[in-house]
Amino acid sequence: MEKLFNITLRNDYAFKRVFGVDENKDILQDLLECILDIPPETIAGLELLDKEFHKELLSEKLGILDIKLRLKDGTFIDIEIQNRWHFDFPERTLYYWSKMYNEGVKQGQDYTKLPKCITINLIGKGFNKNKRLHNRYFILEQETKEPLVSKLEIHILNLEKARLLKESQCKDNKTKRLLNWLKFIETDDREVRKMLAETSKVMAKANDKIIVMEMSPKEKWLYDSRMKYENDRASCISEGYQQGLEEGSYQTKLETASIFKKLGIDIEKIAEGTGLSIEEIEKL
Repeated sequence: MEKLFNITLRNDYAFKRVFGVDENKDILQDLLECILDIPPETIAGLELLDKEFHKELLSEKLGILDIKLRLKDGTFIDIEIQNRWHFDFPERTLYYWSKMYNEGVKQGQDYTKLPKCITINLIGKGFNKNKRLHNRYFILEQETKEPLVSKLEIHILNLEKARLLKESQCKDNKTKRLLNWLKFIETDDREVRKMLAETSKVMAKANDKIIVMEMSPKEKWLYDSRMKYENDRASCISEGYQQGLEEGSYQTKLETASIFKKLGIDIEKIAEGTGLSIEEIEKL
């Protein structure tokens, strides 16, 4: 049967379809082993916390398709893929981390018992903080680099950088495995994926799952819906933000703020970008 469309795992629906279901936990485990400094036996016991594809999350208008899981030692992890880097992403990922951490609080509980929480963000295009493939953010003392706590980790992986790197530039086998996974996720070229799949049995399994998706009209509709949602969101953010700043008209700022609010962007960030007050934005 002829394949119907080309997939890239930069699409969050396709990413969750491959990495976020029970039958593929070994695929997710292999990816996590390349990212985190956690014993493989701890990662092997991972439990997926949101395995369902809720109807409202599959529409072109609503929802963020992230992957939530818990490890054997109680560590919570949230994984999200973004096709494009947006100006509010640092605050957004910190918010999702704090939400995970806060949900671990139980009344009367010793704070030392709170779980470690990790967010992992894979960025398709536009990451502009640095040229690194893998960024690891912690709470550190500025001079000594001593960590205050070990319960906050935010990882940002640059897929655009991965496309340009070669295995020979990797310092160790773990980094090589990570680079291959990021190339696999980034590409929409079947031949590139096939070549990468030959380096790993687990990656070969992931490639087989993608081939099945490419032959399904239903999967095509769901994939295209998510791609349209992401493209519309990026367009609204880019055009609306610039318009709000440059034109300076009150009505334009209100319209821009309304779009941002519907997209779920933090109200304080909207206020900063449009010049409106938090009270004005809350009334929209």
